[in-house]
Amino acid sequence: MANKNGITYGLTVLCPIRNNMVQGHCGVDLLRDHLRALPQGRKSLFGSVPETHLARLSIMDDVFFEGTVAREDNLKSRYLWFNSNFDGDLCDYLDSMFDHIPQEIEAIWRHCTGFPGIESGREKWKQYIYKCQIKTTFFFAAINDMTVENMLRGLMLKQEFSAFVAEHQGKDAAEIQKEFLAFMETYKAAPTPARGSVTYQFENGEV
Repeated sequence: MANKNGITYGLTVLCPIRNNMVQGHCGVDLLRDHLRALPQGRKSLFGSVPETHLARLSIMDDVFFEGTVAREDNLKSRYLWFNSNFDGDLCDYLDSMFDHIPQEIEAIWRHCTGFPGIESGREKWKQYIYKCQIKTTFFFAAINDMTVENMLRGLMLKQEFSAFVAEHQGKDAAEIQKEFLAFMETYKAAPTPARGSVTYQFENGEV
């Protein structure tokens, strides 16, 4: 089905960027600088939106001319491209963005034509995104039946089990079995790693 694959939703949004000046600076350049300065990893913007598997923000300046067989075309304006894969449905996800990152929504989308502003309320925000949404007609999700929490715990288990195997090469089978049972108890008790983590410590789920 378009936009969804299993429990994962694939959102694609194109928002036209205003062709304006802000205190002597081109608005699109200010937006570009803001996007470049966004933190990554565990401090990433969308790490604060718990349903998010991955998200990208970039600026589309124009379309590329691919050669003389194709007809040359140009965009009438630059676009903010927003792509996100997340758990659940779109309405709930936009609510979650509004609840968790309202200041960043304002800081980013204020450069876009037609953005109503966060002060206009969540319904205006959602209607704006609905209007700018592009249907994801061929959405492939690498994992379409696992929540973000399931994924984080699975990645933690994979990393730690690989280390366990390497450390127990050549040991007695009975010893390995005993330590494996202890390993699994440690895994069950370990907290889920923070969103945006790349490597994990088994004891506390942090980088």
